[in-house]
Amino acid sequence: MNKYMPLVVLVVLGQTVLAYLLVNNVIIQRLSGPPPEELQEAKVDVAVSDEPERTYRDMGEFLINPADSANNQGYRFIQTEITLGVTPARAHDKLAQINPMLRDTVIRVLSAKKLEEMDAPDDREYIKDELRFALNGHLGDNEEILQICFVKFIVQ
Repeated sequence: MNKYMPLVVLVVLGQTVLAYLLVNNVIIQRLSGPPPEELQEAKVDVAVSDEPERTYRDMGEFLINPADSANNQGYRFIQTEITLGVTPARAHDKLAQINPMLRDTVIRVLSAKKLEEMDAPDDREYIKDELRFALNGHLGDNEEILQICFVKFIVQ
């Protein structure tokens, strides 16, 4: 047993040195992160609020006969004024360019509704969602109508 003792001590000493180098050079460096000269400053845009930037565009007034107005000899109509909340602000100019298509879409959606589908406030919220979905089809990928406001909504 004595003749193998120097070999055992040498192996144990070698493993100790190897373990020290591994821990010191690999594990501690990974935990401490990269050296300061390798760090780069990251530029991050910070939003002021959680809501995206939005600008409003007035679409004007609409006078529309609902789908079931023929049953009432055409005496029923809807008078409404609509404002769109759109993001980003640069999409505001695009709304002016495609205003005829947007107005046509609003007329098409509202004239397909029956009067009973427009009476309750919940019905109007559903109409807003339907209009927003239909109108967003005319905008680009990074442009979106976030909100539709009925400034006036009269069912006569």
